[in-house]
Amino acid sequence: MKKYFIIIATAAFTLSLLLPVSQAFAQTTDTESITLSPVSKKYKLNAGQTIDESMTVVNDGQTDYDFVVYSRPYSMPGGESNYDSPNFTQATANADAYSWVQLKQSKFRLKAGESTKIDYSIRVPANATPGGHYGVIFAETQPTQGENAGNAVIRKKRVGSIIYATVNGEYKTSGEIIGSMIPFWQPQPPLRVDGSVKNDGNVDFTNATKFEVKDVFGNVKYSIEKDFVVLPDTTRKMAFEWDKSPWFGLFKVELTQNALDKTTTDSGYVLIVPRYLPVLLIVFILAGGGYALFRRKKR
Repeated sequence: MKKYFIIIATAAFTLSLLLPVSQAFAQTTDTESITLSPVSKKYKLNAGQTIDESMTVVNDGQTDYDFVVYSRPYSMPGGESNYDSPNFTQATANADAYSWVQLKQSKFRLKAGESTKIDYSIRVPANATPGGHYGVIFAETQPTQGENAGNAVIRKKRVGSIIYATVNGEYKTSGEIIGSMIPFWQPQPPLRVDGSVKNDGNVDFTNATKFEVKDVFGNVKYSIEKDFVVLPDTTRKMAFEWDKSPWFGLFKVELTQNALDKTTTDSGYVLIVPRYLPVLLIVFILAGGGYALFRRKKR
């Protein structure tokens, strides 16, 4: 009987090592907040054309602040990317729309709970090449008086509105849906799958996607549709998550992608099982086998 208890104690100790450890994080209160609308805008323009536009900046926090508005390039790294690290400094061939932005005012003061309209013009050069051109307009908070003193950390917040401009003319629209990745065994929630699409033209296009999760009986547990802009000469990787997925279960997943009048649907099963469960099962099988052997010898 002593051997049996030793085996059970070993199983319990192993389980305690494998179970996730909860962590406590300190929370900080920040009363400064800035939002901008719209977050992006698409244009079809002619070379040499000028249009007047505007965007709205909202102070939805509890602190008054100064902010500045400026434009920067907007591009993505080559190869496959999930677009979480855009380049706002390098003016590549088609990341030049920022230079077309003419702001009527660049410095502003905004009180808490108020909003203001930012007027600007987009002036397309007469020699602009047909196809996609991109940029971003930022609104950035400025440090209040006294924050520059000493070694204090100066915090700035900025939000941006992306410019997707297509100059009319002869340009190339081309790309392909590469596919999806649906891992069968996933050790912890959220349930996740990935899709990817490639743009080898010189103008952006939209990949419309639908992510759906069903249980083994065919009941829809989660469904969402999203549109993803794919920039020229890039491959975009898109991650989909079911945030409220359980810690254990078998589900059927479907990912449907639609781009450039092409549609693909990939499906597969996903098993969510924590890493410690197979180990625990093996330990209990060994414990049961050991106990049976012990009883047999005892007889």
